[in-house]
Amino acid sequence: MPIASTTQTQNATKNRIRISRSRPAIANKVISFQELTSLKKTKMSEREATALLEIPRSTMQSWTSQKVVQEDFFELTEFISTPGGQKFLQRVVMAAYQSIHFGCGGIRSMQEFLELSCLHLFVASSEGALQNFSVRCESFIVNFGMDEEKRLAEKMKSKKITAALDEMFRRRYPCLVAIEIVSGYILLEKFTEDRTAETWKKELQPRLDKLNVSLDQVVSDLCGGIRTCTREMGANHVPELFHVQHEITKATAGALNSQEREFSVALAESEEKLTKIIQKYGEKSEKFREAQGIRNLRQFGYERRKERRLKVKAAKKEFGKIHHPIDLRTGKLQTAEQIKERFDDQLKIIEQCAEEADLSKSSRKRLAKARRAFDGIVEYLKYFFIWYAAFISTLKLDSEQALFFQEVIFPLSYLKMIWRRLSREEKEGLKGLKEYFEGKLHAATYSEPMKLGLMIKGQECAEKFQRSSSCVEGRNGMLSLYHHRFHRLNERGIKALTVVHNFHIKREDGTTAAERFFNQSHRNLFESLVENVRIPGGPRVQNHDITRRLNGWAKRRSA
Repeated sequence: MPIASTTQTQNATKNRIRISRSRPAIANKVISFQELTSLKKTKMSEREATALLEIPRSTMQSWTSQKVVQEDFFELTEFISTPGGQKFLQRVVMAAYQSIHFGCGGIRSMQEFLELSCLHLFVASSEGALQNFSVRCESFIVNFGMDEEKRLAEKMKSKKITAALDEMFRRRYPCLVAIEIVSGYILLEKFTEDRTAETWKKELQPRLDKLNVSLDQVVSDLCGGIRTCTREMGANHVPELFHVQHEITKATAGALNSQEREFSVALAESEEKLTKIIQKYGEKSEKFREAQGIRNLRQFGYERRKERRLKVKAAKKEFGKIHHPIDLRTGKLQTAEQIKERFDDQLKIIEQCAEEADLSKSSRKRLAKARRAFDGIVEYLKYFFIWYAAFISTLKLDSEQALFFQEVIFPLSYLKMIWRRLSREEKEGLKGLKEYFEGKLHAATYSEPMKLGLMIKGQECAEKFQRSSSCVEGRNGMLSLYHHRFHRLNERGIKALTVVHNFHIKREDGTTAAERFFNQSHRNLFESLVENVRIPGGPRVQNHDITRRLNGWAKRRSA
């Protein structure tokens, strides 16, 4: 085919070379621009000034429009706009990154930050000064938490709560941790001599009385002390699903993996031996048929053991899909009997695999313990569904509204509650069901205020059902890290950490645990620290610092 034209056309414009300027350079250009346009004798237009400075006018307009001035920080904004202020800002940000991201935490990291940012020239950075400053901050934080708790509790109506209880061990002393699950508010964090039911009740009951709440449900592992304490305090105990699954893992995972690895090694050896026999004797010899039979037998044994391990793994994962008040496959409300039947089906698979694998006596004991725990979960489910029926009756709905609540409101409220904790794969699987319920809610003929009121009641009902103590498990991990970071956690330090969690750390919706727990706003912890706690004074000139002494003497003499 002949070429019509040899001329190459270029329609796309070339990209401009992107020029990156440092913040001090930008500040210098902005100051020069402002001076050139404000001089009375040689007052230039913006176009002339930008041409002289070799900066596009649009770029200069962008720089000048980025200056945000807040009333409380007017002088700071003016200082940061100068070249010196930009250099200082660069140093402070880099010092914060270095000391926070790579530092060891505590007093040493703060010392490093002050020195890298050159703030040690204005703030005392010795260990003694910073230690005293830390004591002042922790004492203020603890008092802040006590005052705010007292003030907020007086305005809050008495209510029943669901708490997660667990212990974190360091050396021989346990740290008792209790968290209100719905809000994430820490009720108790304290090192004690032991973890008996008497100790739990002695430490937890005063905190509940002070906050004007009472225990309705306790989610935990199968610890005897916690269960006894729960029973004595008149609450319902909810066995935690993860620990039950963990018992099954400890009973089966190691043994089944070991058996599979053993046959995998034997299969590899038989494959290698079979290859050598083929090379030496060929495929028609008696030795080949014998080696092939051994290889096939070991391959069959390996596949059986692999299949057994995968069946146990799938059954264990299925427990998490079953343990919900609604059937995640259909969105319909389940019953305790249905859930028990589905639990038993998966337990039978696991027990059958354990029997085929001839697991040890200790493994069988763990499986028996897991079955007892599932019996406890089923008992809680029976209680929950009885409570659910009573809750519906208190709403005083007619038959049509009650059916709408059961088939649309509660399933949608429950899906919304667990949505944030689901994996991406699980969200994709449940996305259609969630959209179906949202469509049913939107198409309902009820008024919008009534729909909103029903959704609030649905959320309250969904939050009643709890199956995990992951919040307290995560907090135990954080406390363990804090313990390593600070080398130890004294009573004042751990109280301060509790207050910071309750009154400072925010979720994605911008609320703190205290705001969710008390349903009230509270004072800003950080701003209160800024206003009320004195920072270390200026550094003193040490007598042994000869260089500083000579410089000071020279300045006084010249003056």
